[in-house]
Amino acid sequence: MNLQKFEQESFLEYAERLLSYRKEYDLDKAEIYALLYGEQVSSDHARKCLTILEKTIEQCKQSPDVKEIHKELRDNDLDVMPNYKSTIELNKDGSQTSDKLLQMSETESKDPEYLLNAHGYDVLAWDLVSARNNIWNVYSKQDGIQTLYSSKIVVKPVSEYVWNAEAIAKLFDGLQSRNVQKQNIMPQQYEKNGRILVVPIADLHYNLLSDAFVTGNEYNVEIAERSYRTVIEDVISRNQNKTFEKVVFVVGNDFVNADNLNNTTTKGTPQDCQMSWFSVLERLRDLLVYGIDRLASIAPVDIVYVPSNHDLHTMFGMMLLIKAWYRNDDRISVDGSPLPRKYYRFGNTLLVFSHDMKVKNALQTITTEGKTHWGDCTHIICMLAHLHQAMIYDKQGYLEVWRLPTVSGWSRWTNSAGYVQSDKKNQAFVVDSDRGIIDIFNTVL
Repeated sequence: MNLQKFEQESFLEYAERLLSYRKEYDLDKAEIYALLYGEQVSSDHARKCLTILEKTIEQCKQSPDVKEIHKELRDNDLDVMPNYKSTIELNKDGSQTSDKLLQMSETESKDPEYLLNAHGYDVLAWDLVSARNNIWNVYSKQDGIQTLYSSKIVVKPVSEYVWNAEAIAKLFDGLQSRNVQKQNIMPQQYEKNGRILVVPIADLHYNLLSDAFVTGNEYNVEIAERSYRTVIEDVISRNQNKTFEKVVFVVGNDFVNADNLNNTTTKGTPQDCQMSWFSVLERLRDLLVYGIDRLASIAPVDIVYVPSNHDLHTMFGMMLLIKAWYRNDDRISVDGSPLPRKYYRFGNTLLVFSHDMKVKNALQTITTEGKTHWGDCTHIICMLAHLHQAMIYDKQGYLEVWRLPTVSGWSRWTNSAGYVQSDKKNQAFVVDSDRGIIDIFNTVL
C-alpha cells in the first residue's frame, strides 16, 4: 500500500465502508457523520459533507495525488481530521500497548527514546519491545496538510535499573539544587587511642510499607527515618565523653526495601512499598548525608557498603553519589565496591561485614578469602544481618560471628516466614585494636 495516498486504508476506506453500510444497517447520514468525526450535526449539514466526501473518495480512486484530494476539501471548506482515539492496553505479561496519533519526523519515528517519551513512558522505567508507525496525512483549514503518524508501541517495565554517569550526575545535581550545605565540622572526639566506634545500620528496609492489619506492625518511610535518626543521635549521645580514632559507618544490608521502579528486590521479588523509587532516592541521599555528617562530628568516618539482596543496584549507585559528595573531604572515606564481603583491619582486630553467609562455612570462607588480612590478628569479628535478630554464634577459633538486629518493621513475607524480631533495636560497638569488642550500645525503640 502507498501510504502517501492519503492513507486510504485508514480514514477514507473507513468512510467508504460506513457509507456502504448505510442501507444495510439503516444508518442516516447524521449517524455516519458522528461515527466519522465524533460530533453531532444537523442532517442537512451531514448530507452536504458526506456528499462531498463521496466525491472525494471517487476522486481518490482515480488519482494518486493527495494534493488534489486536499484541494477538493479546501474548495468545499471541509476538514478531514479523523477522530483518532488514543488507547492504552494493559497486557497479562506486564507489558503495555499504547496507540496514539503523533506529529514527528521520520528520524524521530525511528528513535526508541523519542517514542517512549512521546507516548508518556519514562525511558528509565520502560523498555521498548516493538513499534509500528504508519504515516497519516490529514488536512485542516487551520494548519493545511500535516503528516502525522499512527504510532503503536509495546513496552515492558525494565527488569533492573542500570546506573550510569548521567543518572549519577542527575542525582548529584539535584542534591546541589536543594541547597544542602556541607557541614565542615571538625571532629570533636578524635584521639589516636586504638579505639573505633562501629555503627552498623542493618536491614532498615527504607520505603517498606506495612500495617498492623496484614502484618501485625506499622512501618513506613516516616517511621524508618525517625528510627534511623534516633539511632544516630543515641549513639552520639552515649559516646559524648569518649574519644575514637575512627567511626566505621556500615550501610547497605537491605538499607532500601526495593531496588527499582517496579518495587521489586534485585532479583525481582515484589515488595510492598510506600513511595516511588525516584522519591526514595531524593530522600535517601539526604538521610545518608545527615548520618555521615553527624558521625563526622565525633571522628573521621570510614563508610563501608555491604551489598545485599534487596537493594544491590540502588545502594551501589548511592555510594557513587556519596563518594562524589565527599570527594574533597579528608574526614570521609568510602568503600563502595560491590564485593559481597568487606574486610576492615584495625590493629590486631579484623572486622568482616557481610549481609549473610553460611555460618558453618564462615571460618573457611574468611581465612581463605581474607588471608592477607587475618594472619596475625588476635580477633576476627564477622557481623552479619538479614535475619532481623541479634545472635552470637559459637566461636570458631579466633572467629566470632555476630548477627545484627534491626529497628525496621517486618513485611508480609518476613511475617509469614517467622522472621519477626522480639524487639526493635540497633547495636553499635566500641572496638579495641588489640582486644576486639569492648563495649556494645543497644538503641531500643
